[in-house]
Amino acid sequence: MGFFKTILKSFFKVSRPIFSMEENILRFKVNSDYFYEFTLDNFEIKTRHDPYVIDAYTLKSKDIYLEHIRVDSDVIWNADALSIYENFLVEQLKLKEIKVVEHKKFEHYEFIVYKIDSTFIIPLIYIWEGSKDVFILDFDSSLYRKLLLQMDKSYRFEFKSEDILRVDFDSSLVKLNAFKSYFNISH
Repeated sequence: MGFFKTILKSFFKVSRPIFSMEENILRFKVNSDYFYEFTLDNFEIKTRHDPYVIDAYTLKSKDIYLEHIRVDSDVIWNADALSIYENFLVEQLKLKEIKVVEHKKFEHYEFIVYKIDSTFIIPLIYIWEGSKDVFILDFDSSLYRKLLLQMDKSYRFEFKSEDILRVDFDSSLVKLNAFKSYFNISH
């Protein structure tokens, strides 16, 4: 009986989601035994609807803008999801230029700092697992820095906080999918 309990515990540890949100806490799976928790204050959640998604929402706080998208099993992105999001940012923020100045990858996480119009930066955390994609813009870099430190203890954020672009962003890939066809049924 102990053998089966061990297998079930192992399966549970592996099958737990990479990212989840409960109450006002964002949880990020760092390894099979540890989740980093980030508490949010004063945030707004909007459920997003599209025929191709099972679950989608945006979360907006003073410093974080998060879009969570879980597409149906027979749905595919029409290009790489991260590339689509980068183009979406350029379009929605009416940017002239976007350049990657930092890019760190860890299993299901990508940490990217973009240089915007040669002046500002925007930190982005991209998380993917199965049919779920999560994009997090961090307008004060605290989540970005703290979560990345969980993955790489020697990490140093080498950008000035005052260079971070702070915008009131409230746009959604899911909301615009009907017009832009970011994802649809696979053929």
